[in-house]
Amino acid sequence: MRTTIKEAENNTRGLTIEFSGYGHYKITADIRGKRKHCITTNSMAVDDFKSEFGEIDEATRENRRKRGYEDLISEIQFSKRNF
Repeated sequence: MRTTIKEAENNTRGLTIEFSGYGHYKITADIRGKRKHCITTNSMAVDDFKSEFGEIDEATRENRRKRGYEDLISEIQFSKRNF
């Protein structure tokens, strides 16, 4: 999924993250007009998405919020167990 920094910072798909247990998160977003969710253990993507606006990863020179947003949305889209 390709997205812009502005889309990630505005959270255009309504991505929400809920802690559901030790190292597990329930992530929910609007995918193709439907509200879908799945459980993830990708704490690095969760941390990236929750980072401050405009924060850049020093090693890769990527926007952390955008990287986390893309990873989590892709995980919901390609999850075999969408509820």
